[in-house]
Amino acid sequence: MRIAVSCHPSQGGSGIVATELATALAHRGHQVHLAACQRPYRLREDSGVVFHKVQTPDYPLFRCPPHDLSLANKLAGVAKEFNIDLFHAHYAVPHAVTAVLARHIVRPQDVKVVTTLHGTDITLVGSHTEFYDLIRYAMADSDALTAVSAWLQKETSKRFTLPHVPEVIHNFVDTVRFNEEGRAPYPEANGEFQLLHASNLRPVKRVADVIRVFERIQRELPARLTILGEGPQKGLAMELAAELNLCCSKVTFTSTADDVPAVMRSAHLNMLLSDYESFGLSALEAMACGTPVLASASGGLPEVITEGETGLLRPVGDVEAMADAAIALLRDRERWEKMSQDTAASVRRRFALETIIPQYEALYERVVHGG
Repeated sequence: MRIAVSCHPSQGGSGIVATELATALAHRGHQVHLAACQRPYRLREDSGVVFHKVQTPDYPLFRCPPHDLSLANKLAGVAKEFNIDLFHAHYAVPHAVTAVLARHIVRPQDVKVVTTLHGTDITLVGSHTEFYDLIRYAMADSDALTAVSAWLQKETSKRFTLPHVPEVIHNFVDTVRFNEEGRAPYPEANGEFQLLHASNLRPVKRVADVIRVFERIQRELPARLTILGEGPQKGLAMELAAELNLCCSKVTFTSTADDVPAVMRSAHLNMLLSDYESFGLSALEAMACGTPVLASASGGLPEVITEGETGLLRPVGDVEAMADAAIALLRDRERWEKMSQDTAASVRRRFALETIIPQYEALYERVVHGG
């Protein structure tokens, strides 16, 4: 099949899922194109995906560069040149909107539109009245609509009146790359525990809670924290770490990682303490590497993590409960080692690439050929 994907190229989950899906589809023999304003950092040179950079005109008349129109025009051009069967838009704004527009531009060529919702496109962007009608139109005009969790499916149906309920297709992970090989062992006596937080550092991620929970943990156990990512809360997080005398000596901030699986395997605990996650891709990638996750019991995270078996779930914002749970786990070697094994096995059984990608292929087949 000939597929054109559009996504945000940032470190957020929607861009990562779109890039990994495009790569997996290319490796399975599909012709895959990806359009974005810059090359997504997870799109490897050997991906097999054809990348199309969206150029936005720099003209004095435009006080705000018309990126969305440029993206629609790029998708239309790719569709015509490569006889595309289907646009797969990740995130409602602007990608579902631009895919629907591009589909109209190329008619009578019949290009279908699949839109995947990732969370904040519904819960944050979609809640703004200036976007509501536009987002609803794009979703309703898509030939198929998917959500990355049952929680997001329910939220979408609750917030929008749509002709069809989104189909749940969970996020996935490539267990060939994200696995336990080279897993950091439990520290020996007086050894340091390595903790990790990886995200786009937006307010919803509650990075300040991550630092406060870590501050409690390091009072009881020798530990270090790595915060991986870029975003608007990074400066505030660095200030808080400095106020708590943690910066540099205990907390390290890093923007990107060349080998994300290796970073995940090096941690003994991953922390994702968000207000909510529609799914929690960074949690899934950590779990695939045998790293237990401490997470908020909100959004789609309980669909990914089984409390006490494959991770720890505590109420949003309850720093004390989160810290107590983490300390208890890290102090118990036998429990930590069992959870490390169980969490990786759970991912292989439920969220492996080989399990999820065929679900997208079956959806494409139904949309394009009516199968």
